[in-house]
Amino acid sequence: MSAFPSVAYVLPLSQEAVASYLEDGSIPASALERAGLFAAALCLRSRQPEGALSTMLEQACALFAAQPDAVPAQLAGLRAGLPSTLQAWQQALAAQDRVLAPASVLDQHAAVDVFDAVAFQQACDSTLTPHTVRFYTEAAYEETSETIASGEHAPIYIERDHDYTDDQARALRAIVANDDEHIDLDAYAGAGKTHLVLQLLAGATRHFTYLAPRPSQVQAFRERLGTQASVALLSQIAFANQVAADAHRRGVLSTDFAPAYQVSRLSFAEIVSRIGLQPIGRTPASSVLRIAFDGIASWCRSTSAQLEARHFLRAVPYAMLDASPFIAAAEHVWRCMFNPTLQKGGLLSLTPDHIGKWLAQHDARIPARWGTLLIDEAHDLSPAWKQLLSGYEGAVISLGDPNQRLIGRAPRFATGMALEINQSVRQGRYIEQLVNDTLALDATGVYQQPFSGASAHATVAATYTRWDEVPTEGTQVYGSTWRLLEEAQRLSAAGAAFGIHPESLRQLAREVDRAADAYRELTTHGGSSRRWEELLAEWDEQQLPQLPRLFMRGYNRAHFDALCERLQPHSQAALLLMLVEHSKNTEFAQVAMAPCCFRTGFARRYAHNPVRAAYTAMTRGSRQLWLPEGALEDLQQSVARYYDRKRS
Repeated sequence: MSAFPSVAYVLPLSQEAVASYLEDGSIPASALERAGLFAAALCLRSRQPEGALSTMLEQACALFAAQPDAVPAQLAGLRAGLPSTLQAWQQALAAQDRVLAPASVLDQHAAVDVFDAVAFQQACDSTLTPHTVRFYTEAAYEETSETIASGEHAPIYIERDHDYTDDQARALRAIVANDDEHIDLDAYAGAGKTHLVLQLLAGATRHFTYLAPRPSQVQAFRERLGTQASVALLSQIAFANQVAADAHRRGVLSTDFAPAYQVSRLSFAEIVSRIGLQPIGRTPASSVLRIAFDGIASWCRSTSAQLEARHFLRAVPYAMLDASPFIAAAEHVWRCMFNPTLQKGGLLSLTPDHIGKWLAQHDARIPARWGTLLIDEAHDLSPAWKQLLSGYEGAVISLGDPNQRLIGRAPRFATGMALEINQSVRQGRYIEQLVNDTLALDATGVYQQPFSGASAHATVAATYTRWDEVPTEGTQVYGSTWRLLEEAQRLSAAGAAFGIHPESLRQLAREVDRAADAYRELTTHGGSSRRWEELLAEWDEQQLPQLPRLFMRGYNRAHFDALCERLQPHSQAALLLMLVEHSKNTEFAQVAMAPCCFRTGFARRYAHNPVRAAYTAMTRGSRQLWLPEGALEDLQQSVARYYDRKRS
């Protein structure tokens, strides 16, 4: 599979010229754009081979230049039977891998006496160009005057030629030239971070360790990398375990065991009985444990040294009134998480975030044996891990996209270098304004330059007024767990074949359990359940009136498991459903965003930054992106709700 989407054939015709032609029949002034209009009309009627297109464009341009007076009448008659909007033209042409040209390139070629179609395509496809990068060897740091005088010294650098964007080449040269620096490399989605890393490692003259969040990502990267003896590949889970083991060996930790990643298989009731957790008021002990877990997770993703009331607001909206009982309960749970006796049987789950917070509390250090650390998806690192990495004696390259940090802000190195890659190699110019208009709604961005689409990639955005207008294949992204559940139930009842992203499935299962438990609590407590009332408010705000009826009819985990059994494998499904938070690190030809991607901020537990969530989803599609009508207006209201809740 190619590292980047295929390059489209660029027609010498601007968006402005098409819009004027459709509005009042205006004919382009230059012979070049007149030829482009003629070619576009032919493409809209039937697919034209690229070779035939190039020949026809060269001939038409010469003809229209020689006979300018006869052109308007010929082109005016082409409108019959063609799409009536610019968006429809762009969509139909993009389906054939044909795109309209940038105005800047048109201006350069319009005055040329003889049009050269090949030269025009090359001028439009300027995203990737040849660059020479100099990789310094160990000899560059070991040479002495004696070895230079003897003429027996090894080469101090190796030059490699490859195609890069200008941003990629600039970043690569900076990384190569600074072998002991801590670097925050921010790259927009689809800017080719993986390609950059592969090229860095291919020319490696020093030892690297590559870290990715999940083992599956490490395996995918290993397959693309091939054999590289100087590169170690680890998941962040494995890295956390090894750093914790090293800290334990050196006696840094206040425990007589090395904490390691684990997933508890016990129920909340079993855990509560083992650790002696007590109810708080009318809140049962199992619910207290869930709240403690939520508070600890929030705390581990913050810079706070101690648990505070604000860490419990997502789980307990009234926590600010009297959070001390919940803080005490969470502190007890936290101590149990690092109790060697309790954890011998895997009682409580431990994540890399938990381990990082524990290590940071004990001022642990990452041993320098890892060489240069390359941290992929680093925007999701916890502040504790960023703190630990800041103290690393070797070089660290932190690669990420701060706009994909859905909760909180991506931590930065206190000192070091900051680099940017703004040029996309996944998506084209047509969605450039959409992406930048979306990001403009959030004032917390860190990029100095706007997102830039690739000049010769056929990516188009289409709008829909009803969900049934969206194609029933490709990938559908949802901002609401409940809306995804509703759609999955509808598709299943209709006998449709589809899949659901595994992580989204796990989150759906948790929410189904939450709703079923809340309704069970309602029926066993004389028709009173605060949890059920909160769910009713969520569903009402999201305009999902059928969901209360679903659970009141007895829908539970068994029904959900039966739905899961009918799903297609997510990697093979022609139609794939997923939540926006699980769309990171993915790419699809066609993506449809449900309205709930833009209408957020209703649910009590929903804490995503709505702009970053929408951006993450809309930068997944390489060919076509479907959005609801009025998407950005809805998103603007969601941003207002998001910041209102943060202030309250």
